[in-house]
Amino acid sequence: MPRSPGDIEGVQPVLRSLAVLEALNAAGTATLMQLHESTGLPKPTLVRLLDTMIAGGYVRRISRNAGYTLTERVLRLSSGFRHGDLVVEASRPFLSAITAEHKWPVALATLDRDAMLVRISTRHESPLSTDPDWLNRRLAMLLSALGRAYLAFCPEEERRLILAILRTSKAAMNAQARDERYVASLLAGVRRAGYATTAPMRGDSAMGIAIPVMEGERVAACITMRYLGSTMNEAEAAKRYLGAMQNAAKAIAAAHQRMVLSGA
Repeated sequence: MPRSPGDIEGVQPVLRSLAVLEALNAAGTATLMQLHESTGLPKPTLVRLLDTMIAGGYVRRISRNAGYTLTERVLRLSSGFRHGDLVVEASRPFLSAITAEHKWPVALATLDRDAMLVRISTRHESPLSTDPDWLNRRLAMLLSALGRAYLAFCPEEERRLILAILRTSKAAMNAQARDERYVASLLAGVRRAGYATTAPMRGDSAMGIAIPVMEGERVAACITMRYLGSTMNEAEAAKRYLGAMQNAAKAIAAAHQRMVLSGA
């Protein structure tokens, strides 16, 4: 049976909303102007749709300059939703609190097979951030502080499997995995210190310090703080910020567990 014009008109807001969700998913964060350019929708229409999705909990407005981003609630639209992804939403207030107090940007990442996937960041909340937007980017396990922290503190069998994958990789970022003695020494040092740091990168003035979010013996995620290496050395950064990060990691794990048990 052919659809009436009224039926078609009723479908349009849904299709437009899906177009906005797709645009935000692709961009990570986007301003109203960027959404206008990527979707072709008029700005007043976009504002109405965004306000509706914010009210529904699917979109969050970061700031006037930074624009909008998706929340973890959008995962409920997919059959691939996993309770483990709730750790991202659980972390949000605690990461923001660290940046509010210490000013540096912090981020949380989860394992994505052979890399760490940045899931949330306070880059736009930090007055000191110099990094590009790493949201939804995959970072090397043995070069990033996040990856090093994950490998150092995850269960031994999981570590063995991840390193086996990295050793067979042809990507330059995974080349160090083939030096088993180096990797063992690196990860032992991370465990002794209680945190990991970023491998020095040419042209990158920022350094990272990262720790795991532990749930029993399992690493649910890792969090990192990014600071300018010219302002302090590693020991000073650890002395200033490690305690606050550890407290946040424990709070995130507890909040995540409550969300899982409640079926959120």
